[in-house]
Amino acid sequence: MREHVRKTKIELKAALSALAALALCACTTVPLDPPPRQPGPIIDRPMPPVQPQPDAPYPDQTDGPIDGPVIDNPIDVPDDAEPYYNDRQGITLPHMAGRDTKRLALLLPFSARSSRLRDEAASMFQAAELALFQRPDADIVLTVLDTKGTPEGARSAAQAALQQGADVILGPIIADNVTAASSIAARRGVPLLAFSNDQSVADRGRYLVSFPPEAEVDRIVDYAASQGVRDFAYIGPDDAYGRRVRRAYELAVQQVGGQVTATETYSGSDISAMQEPARRLAQAYLARRGSGRSFGAVLMPETGTALRSLAPLLPTYGIDPQAVLFMGTSRWDDRASAREPALQGGVFAAADKQARAAFGSDFESAYGKAPSSLASLAYDAVQLGAIAADGDPRGRLRRLESPVGFFGTDGYLRFGPDGRPERGLAVYRIDEGQFRVADPAPTGPPPET
Repeated sequence: MREHVRKTKIELKAALSALAALALCACTTVPLDPPPRQPGPIIDRPMPPVQPQPDAPYPDQTDGPIDGPVIDNPIDVPDDAEPYYNDRQGITLPHMAGRDTKRLALLLPFSARSSRLRDEAASMFQAAELALFQRPDADIVLTVLDTKGTPEGARSAAQAALQQGADVILGPIIADNVTAASSIAARRGVPLLAFSNDQSVADRGRYLVSFPPEAEVDRIVDYAASQGVRDFAYIGPDDAYGRRVRRAYELAVQQVGGQVTATETYSGSDISAMQEPARRLAQAYLARRGSGRSFGAVLMPETGTALRSLAPLLPTYGIDPQAVLFMGTSRWDDRASAREPALQGGVFAAADKQARAAFGSDFESAYGKAPSSLASLAYDAVQLGAIAADGDPRGRLRRLESPVGFFGTDGYLRFGPDGRPERGLAVYRIDEGQFRVADPAPTGPPPET
């Protein structure tokens, strides 16, 4: 086991040394960039929790040091470290004594029941680790804690983070876990940079580093309106996601001065459930076409096989894709959908692919695999957490709410005082089986009005 750990450490060190030579401009923030500092101290790093077990929720620690910043396992401090407690009641290893450290705590569901959540947590942990190695400074201590995917676990993890002196908490993922952890962190004025996309859990001091579907809907509706569309239609699933998108859609259309003239929903993802709603939507389109007031765009918030079943039904029943703009959310972002003939010319809103490309390449070079869907959020959260923790603790929220915003692996981001993210999303058009930029993502804040 020790030989395996030693070999893994050597390989990871070599990969990360190579990464240090890469340019970091694609993964830096716009405001408050930290000044370069001297190379970092020894690291006591927990191993990535690829296969966590319920009775061992914390990542195991390696048995030897490698160069880099500190990742501190709060449960398993080395016997010879002789840590002492600083004035914030957090553990500081001897080689960090007397240094102005920035303490971040990463809360993820390493031992959740869901294997998908466990895998996501493992990949996000690696992304956070990569962020530390790519930073020019090394005065960061990252505490890694397991929420178990439950509110109770999230509360316990947040309490442990505070005991370790955390300046900023990164996570959790699940909405009720975010609320639970925040109830503990708020007592000390410690901000959360959470990964949930449920905007209802956002608040001042509880910021969402995520991509809420509402933001995608706003972006695609704004784009359609810029193309002259004023009458809109909707067809989508009658599930939690579909209902949430539909509410956001109606509001977004209203805000651009348009109207939703036809709406259809269905239950399930089988084509048999979609046929009649698609037929009714087409009938509404054809009935108003003669008057010149048929809808000019239709939103289909579907994905995968369900999307490829639904989209061909609309032209089959008479909706002309040359006259009606087919629209989607980031759920359209897969290669199989790009090859669907009925979706050619369709558009959807998603994160800036160009901004994310460097992160994906770096991650794969370091770990030999592609990052998970949420891994980039953890990477950016480390960068944001370091900015928030750098300076007077009373200014943490002000720094996170900078009107200038930030630019990271997923493009532009800034937070409002309500904790909700304002994302710089691109609009992509499906053209001959490829995703082409129809409207580029903004790289900074909107101009003052």
